[in-house]
Amino acid sequence: MPKRYAQTFPVAQALELLGERWTLLIVRDLLIRPRKFQDLRGSLAGVTPAVLSARLKVLEASGIVSRQLYTEHPPRAEYTLTERGFGLRSVVRALGIWGAHHLDAGWTFVHDRCETDVEIAYRCPACRKTVASEHVRRRPRPLSRPTHASPAHGMRAASR
Repeated sequence: MPKRYAQTFPVAQALELLGERWTLLIVRDLLIRPRKFQDLRGSLAGVTPAVLSARLKVLEASGIVSRQLYTEHPPRAEYTLTERGFGLRSVVRALGIWGAHHLDAGWTFVHDRCETDVEIAYRCPACRKTVASEHVRRRPRPLSRPTHASPAHGMRAASR
């Protein structure tokens, strides 16, 4: 069961869903390609089947992962990211870049053209420009009324 912070701040709300151990590593692996349960177990050394199953169920209920059965007897599924799940690509990459810069990680992320380590940046889609962090601020967003949220998306519209 995900932790509840009872805060309206976007970071706290995102951590309620994504902050459990193994969750972002599952997303990281699914960003590469769809995976079967056993593939995920193999790439996530140390995760128990029960924990992996629980994390996948939360991600599926939240509309981040979709599950497709490829055999029914016994039931076996392949997991893939939804559009919402692929939206986490920049989050996973940002964590990777931060780890490469600050945690003596064995990997780094480089620009293809010049081989220079990349940095985390904000980008304005309207201006199509990179924005310095000192020019980024928070502001309240009007709450939208949920229409009939499907169980596959499982989150209140206000928490998106």
